[in-house]
Amino acid sequence: MKIVTDSAVDLPEEMFAQYGVERLPLFISFGEEMLRSGIDIGPEEFYRRLAASGDNLPTTSLPSPGEFVELYRRVGQTDKDILSIHISSGLSGTLNSAIQAASQLPELNITHVDTKTLSAAEGFQVVAAAQGIRRGWSLDKILARIKQVAEQTEIFFTLDTLHYLQKGGRIGRVQAMAGALLNLKPVITVDKEPGTYITVGKSRSLSKSIEQIAALVAEKMKHIPAWIHVLHTNSPEMAQRLGELIKARLPNACFTFGQIVPVLGVHTGPGCVGAVCGPADVLAE
Repeated sequence: MKIVTDSAVDLPEEMFAQYGVERLPLFISFGEEMLRSGIDIGPEEFYRRLAASGDNLPTTSLPSPGEFVELYRRVGQTDKDILSIHISSGLSGTLNSAIQAASQLPELNITHVDTKTLSAAEGFQVVAAAQGIRRGWSLDKILARIKQVAEQTEIFFTLDTLHYLQKGGRIGRVQAMAGALLNLKPVITVDKEPGTYITVGKSRSLSKSIEQIAALVAEKMKHIPAWIHVLHTNSPEMAQRLGELIKARLPNACFTFGQIVPVLGVHTGPGCVGAVCGPADVLAE
């Protein structure tokens, strides 16, 4: 069985090679220039260009069914059993494109998973599936493990500004204006039922919101060994601070760090920092 996912996944790059995971890129457009996130443009160049874009913000688009067909056919040459794991259907139409593609390929056994999340929280489910495949588990057992990991995993992040989320249509204009007027820094997570953003806290400073995130992560993981992936958009100092606050509360947790992938950075903008927390045994070989 092979795993296919999308470039909304945030994981240390070596993990994709380690588990043989295939990614289909989402797209970023700067005007007429269309770039494949993570292939044609990486985080460093993306955040530099984003800062210089002014009001001409980039936009994102999802892979077409035809692009999924092409990838599925290539992967299917070596294994007809494919597990296709994707960003929340509440945040992107990527899963719908994948399902449309699979309907054109009856010769392949393609199973789709709606992670109802994104970023490294999506990635934790990908790693859980990859570990199950390595152990020779049945599809049903792998799907049950993915569900278990999804239930044990949370993503929390805060933003310097709501401007990018509002421009990308992820929150309403009134909500963004209210946040700007009050200079509020929200703490956002993903509601696992619809797979959409919800606010679980807010503060008048990023430092206070970061402290809220550390407390939320510690509460979520207080009873199980934790894997914490700290992520940011061009804000390594804030990420380091968040990591320190979480480590003080969960000293035995396993930590990884990384920049948020460009296709998600379009909607968060610079100055975003957050953490994904999940069970450490996802990493166990």
